[in-house]
This record gives sequence, structure tokens and C-alpha cells, in this order.
Amino acid sequence: MSVLSALLFASAAHAQTAAPSAPAPADARPALVTPAQLRARADALLDAVADQSVSDYRLHGDAAALFANVQSETPLAAPVYVPIDREHVDGKVGTIDGMISTADERIDAYRKRFHVDPPPDVVAAQQKAASLRDEGRASLDKTGRMAENQMGVFKYDPTKLTGGIVELNRRMALIATRIGEAFTFVTFAHEATHARDRENNDLDAKHEIDGEVHAFRVQYLALTTVDPTGMRLVVLQSTLKLRLESHPDDAITAMSLRYVEHLLDLWDTHGEEGKLRAFVEHLGYEDDPDRAAPPPAKPVPAPVRA
Repeated sequence: MSVLSALLFASAAHAQTAAPSAPAPADARPALVTPAQLRARADALLDAVADQSVSDYRLHGDAAALFANVQSETPLAAPVYVPIDREHVDGKVGTIDGMISTADERIDAYRKRFHVDPPPDVVAAQQKAASLRDEGRASLDKTGRMAENQMGVFKYDPTKLTGGIVELNRRMALIATRIGEAFTFVTFAHEATHARDRENNDLDAKHEIDGEVHAFRVQYLALTTVDPTGMRLVVLQSTLKLRLESHPDDAITAMSLRYVEHLLDLWDTHGEEGKLRAFVEHLGYEDDPDRAAPPPAKPVPAPVRA
């Protein structure tokens, strides 16, 4: 027998008699390590790097050990639980009274949550909306002539500072069945702001852009009052998209989705002057020195306005 044959024979014999390695326990889990432990190890490695007496060989070994352990260990940290904040939508048809009372509830909820009052302009817009309702100067459009993209309008006599009426697109009553009255109220707040501005001699047709920038700023503040994180608005958008995929002929859901996406565009301005002005101009508002009164709404499908 040659030497090579003898070695192969001996290896085979050893393999047959050697005890099999013990299998890993069925419940074996990666070792747990806390963030504090990881930070301590990383700090130790940084200290070693700064220590001129530590050899490169040791540094390479320490670094390899650190990263090898990280891959085989499970960080022990409590996850941050963030519940999904959904708007409670009960399918109720929207009304002027419902929008005002819902806004009042959201203002109270804001105070309880943040222990401060909402922005003064929001409170003033809610109070003005209630005043317009009480005086019979706010209603849903009864004619049905308002364009689909025109959510609301403030009509006034250009020769008077007082008076004027607010009309909301009657489609808003149906949109409320999909998104709730709190989000339809923010358009009411927009128009109520126009009414306040007119009484303060801060609104005229010759400076439409300035008037719209202010009204949209209040609408933005109202939006952040009824939905401080914006999560409810995003969830509504996702919900409406899913519903529309299943029911593509649902015109009310389609209208509601366009309105919600309009509010999301407004949210993205963060209430900043320059962004609001660009937003207003994108919607097609413009100053007209020769115009004495607001023009009638144009029957165009988009974009959503107010």
C-alpha cells in the first residue's frame, strides 16, 4: 500500500468513527445587543484608532470583529409605535351646520392636544362662518350651476363693504360622505375669510391674487388644525384611490379624490407666502384692474379651486 493510499484509508476510518457534530438547538436565536452596547463597542474602536500605540493589525481585527458581531446579533430596541390616524367618515351628507359644528369640535380637540389655541385666523374664520350661517348668508349652491372644480365662492356688491354671501358647491355635501365634514369646512373657512376681508376693506376684484393668497393661507391653517399631522389626509387619499380602483364609475369618489389631492397640494405650500402665491397663480387667479366684480365660475373640470 502506498503512502497516499494509507492516508486516504486512515482519513476514511476516522470519518466513520468520529462523533457527529451536535446540531444547533432548534430554538437558537441570534444574540441580543442593546444600542448602548453597540455604541460602547464603536466608541472603543474609535479610541483605538486614535491611539498611536495600537497596531494596524489589531485595528483590523477589532473592526472585523465589530462588524461580524453586528451581522450575527439582533439589536434590542423598542420599536416606536405610530398608530394610523384615520378620519372617521360615517357617510353622512354634508351640511352648513355640520361643517360649522365639526370645525368647533376640531378646534376644541386642538386645544386639548396642544394646550394652546389654534391660529387666531382659524378661530376667526370659524366664528365668521357661524355668523354667516346665523344671518342666512351661507348656503350650499341651489342652482347647480357652479362648476365642478369651483368648491366655493364669496359674492358681494363692489360698492359696499358689508353684506355678501357665501355659497359652497352643492357637490360638497356628497364629497363629505367620503371624507367627512371637517375637510369640507376648510373651504368654508376660505370663503368666510373673504367675507371678513371685504368688511375690513381688504378685498377687491382688482387685487384678486392678494385676496386669494390670504384666504388660502387661512385655509391651510384650518387644514393643519383639523389634521395636525396630515396623516388623515394621506390615508383618505389612499382609501379613495382603492375605492376608485374597485368602482371606477363612482363619480362621487372621483370628485372627492380630486378635492383631497387639491388639499394635499395646499398642504405642500406649508403656508409660505411665495409658495401660496405660486399655488394661486397656478389655479388661474389673476388681477384685473378693469374688473369691478368677481367673474362667474367657468365650467371647466380642473383644477379644484378654494
